Amino acid sequence: MRFVILFCMLGFVICDLPVHCLKHQVAGKWRLYLEKPTQKGVGLLPCGHEIPDRAKTSYMAYSSNFQPSQDFEVTLGDDYKVKSSSKSGEWTMVYDEGFEIKLGNMKYFAFSKYEPKGREGVSYCDQTLVGWYTNQDTQERGCYRAEKTEKVESSESIKTVSIVQPEFMDDDDMKSLSFLQVQEKTPEVNHEEVVEKLNQKEGTWKAKVYDHMKGKSFAEVAKSLGKKLGFKKDKSYKQQDQTANKVFVQTADYSDLPKSFNWKEKLAPPRQQGQCGSCYAIATMSMLSARLKIKGENVDLSPQWSLNCNYYNQGCDGGYPYLVNKFAEEQVLVSEGAEPYQGFDGSCNFQKAKSQSKVYSTKNYKYLGGSYGRVSEQVIMSEIMKNGPVVLSFEPSYDFMYYESGIYHSKAQTNDYAEWEKVDHSVLCYGWGEEDGVKFWMLQNSWGNQWGEGGNFRMKRGVDESAIESMAEASDPYVINQNSSTSFSETKSNESDFDYEDDDSIFSFNQIRQNLK
Repeated sequence: MRFVILFCMLGFVICDLPVHCLKHQVAGKWRLYLEKPTQKGVGLLPCGHEIPDRAKTSYMAYSSNFQPSQDFEVTLGDDYKVKSSSKSGEWTMVYDEGFEIKLGNMKYFAFSKYEPKGREGVSYCDQTLVGWYTNQDTQERGCYRAEKTEKVESSESIKTVSIVQPEFMDDDDMKSLSFLQVQEKTPEVNHEEVVEKLNQKEGTWKAKVYDHMKGKSFAEVAKSLGKKLGFKKDKSYKQQDQTANKVFVQTADYSDLPKSFNWKEKLAPPRQQGQCGSCYAIATMSMLSARLKIKGENVDLSPQWSLNCNYYNQGCDGGYPYLVNKFAEEQVLVSEGAEPYQGFDGSCNFQKAKSQSKVYSTKNYKYLGGSYGRVSEQVIMSEIMKNGPVVLSFEPSYDFMYYESGIYHSKAQTNDYAEWEKVDHSVLCYGWGEEDGVKFWMLQNSWGNQWGEGGNFRMKRGVDESAIESMAEASDPYVINQNSSTSFSETKSNESDFDYEDDDSIFSFNQIRQNLK
């Protein structure tokens, strides 16, 4: 009898953090506890988390050494507003794993607390892990944590698993998995029969069987779509808080938006993510690269740099575009040439950035619409037209992996295949159009140019197909010329751009963002 191993590779769980907290559990009064700042400007400050972060250790990070020097109370409102005794601001959920507060000149981000009890873990939505704060005026950064003044009942966490590109999950990969949970292997699927049935259904797209699918089960082939959410619901998880979000009213005028628009000529060829759950990093770097090209800077930024050095995400084990953008604003990015894509987690060598004539950063990272879950079709279109491509995330059904051409919409029924589990996948959205009266998004995947329409695909627009319109992210990239007092399209400090510290692993800006406020 043959077995497959789920959820564990190389001795640890392959997943985003096993925590599941919703907005209604987080909103309310919190007390924030801050340590003194320990970092100024660019430089790694993991606050006890591994680089990249790991689910098996993140819940313990720095907890025994944390020594706060001050504390204060804030209220997180259902309307995404924040109030303290003297200031006001905004906040947002970061998917279901944490939240970020913007209060005056300060930003606070932390993951919600969890513990790995049982098979899936327990979430404590009234507490955070040790997280990070930033003074945007002084660029001082430090560690903090928070507790809600009113307790929330603990709940079972949702297990998530990073998913890799389908053809890269072979028998050797399965043999390398170590035991956490095993089940009898699901039978091989007659993919030709599945595709025949899909193509017989009325729709606007065609399916095909890709070579890597032959002889593999659904469980094996399905390791291609993002990260497994690990639970089934009739309603998209991303829409669970939408009732509260309906109070958000769009007031802008979108009447000038054309029927079709795209930035395809500014895109690099589709990447092949391989056996790394890096869709979130690839999509984000592709978005930033395209926006730089729109401004005249011809560069492809390195997703590997983020995989190696970003302690907000879990490297090849998964992560979120919002936290890639956050890391990019606080640190620097390098080009693909400086840190080529490997498709696995490497060590972080921040020293590499010193030798580059140019490095890159961002500002104004955001969820479109102002906070998580408040975006609309028109807001996405307006952002793309004004500033460039954006990152979208969606929950594809099993039929998406068979996509060949056309305008995708799911033909799958929820009960077609019992072993199928919802997944989450991030892609680059670079435009929109309309064909035979059907509106669509234009998107780039990260499975190479042999998949879909040359590595790209189209998806129905305006109906939140597969939750594609529930979460959109972007930020504004810029160039830093290390040997100049000014950078591309941004005026910098008159002082030298970089002030390197003696420690070879880190360096810091010398007032480099003074004029970005």
